[in-house]
Amino acid sequence: MNYRKFDYNKVNYHGTRERRSKRTGKQGSNKTVKALVVIFSLFVILFGAKLMLSPIVSAIASIVKESTATLSYLISHPELEEVNGVTNILLVGVDERFEGGTSLTDTIIILSYNHDTNSASMVSFPRDLWVRIPAFNNVGSYFTKINGVYTVGEEYGYSDENGGLGGGSGLLARVIQDHLDIPIQYYVRVNFDAFRNAIDAVGGVDIYVDEAFTDYQYPREGYENAPESSRYEVVSFDQGWQHMDGETALKYSRSRHAFGPEGSDFSRARRQQKVIMALKDKILSNDTLFNLSRIKNLYISLASEFDTNIQAAEVPAFYGLAKEQEDLTGIQTTVLSSGLDDPGSLLYVPNADDFGGAFVLLPRGGWSEVEDYVKGILYPSQP
Repeated sequence: MNYRKFDYNKVNYHGTRERRSKRTGKQGSNKTVKALVVIFSLFVILFGAKLMLSPIVSAIASIVKESTATLSYLISHPELEEVNGVTNILLVGVDERFEGGTSLTDTIIILSYNHDTNSASMVSFPRDLWVRIPAFNNVGSYFTKINGVYTVGEEYGYSDENGGLGGGSGLLARVIQDHLDIPIQYYVRVNFDAFRNAIDAVGGVDIYVDEAFTDYQYPREGYENAPESSRYEVVSFDQGWQHMDGETALKYSRSRHAFGPEGSDFSRARRQQKVIMALKDKILSNDTLFNLSRIKNLYISLASEFDTNIQAAEVPAFYGLAKEQEDLTGIQTTVLSSGLDDPGSLLYVPNADDFGGAFVLLPRGGWSEVEDYVKGILYPSQP
């Protein structure tokens, strides 16, 4: 149907007032419609801006908190493995710079969650702890430093006879279980590249340096076989809050030759725990969860350098536990035997001549004493 425009200039005298009245009513109606359109457009713009500014909000909320969790629990209702109400996770930081496949573990930490008390704990083990490797496959039982256990498990293909963890992480978990009677349900292994890249992916971490220190013998990466005079570099850290990228955080975590109290493996273990907590907080912060680019970079950084036996269906449960422990004061951090000169210390340094000149650590009162101490931290609600 064709409509023609009405020409008010051609109306007769008698119809002018009536048509003017109709025209006035139409203009009023148009103003109302235009106002509604403006309000609706403003709403659309603001809503669109919200989506553009935080594109990951709905994805994270739906995928992590609702979709994945709901589907996983509705289909299989997985529960985290635990013994006596406690879930233990072995965190392994591996140094893979050496030739010939040797991978020494710079970081050995048990991260424990107590379901009864809704609390978390971290216990770091010194790399020079002298332990016994059990016989498996064609490998006979023998003693070595705990930081070499991972390489043995990888090289000789350790597999748990009871269906537990395998490989280097599995053998390390087995050694800890044999000495301390503590079951390990999960493990997470990362190397230096994954550590650096993960921190860079989230924009760095903020660390409070308790004491300033300088290390004149920090090992230079790629110079492991160079002359002694070229193997090291100098790293320094000032006291106070420091924003660290991945490389800086790695040096802060690994340094152990500084003068003073920071020049020990025990101080290094404490620094490693601080970096882990800072990274955890940064990953769970709005700055990361609501940033699609950071989520993508974090995934890429860990995809090829990250190894774990945690299943996809268990991720929502771990995510929930991590969110519950956002407060640093809720996590107890412990390093085995920080004062070797203290008669009450759990560990001591024996005569190096008895161990081929190697620097090792042994339990001062036997492994039963160390076992009681660690269990008192991981299982505080049990006798």
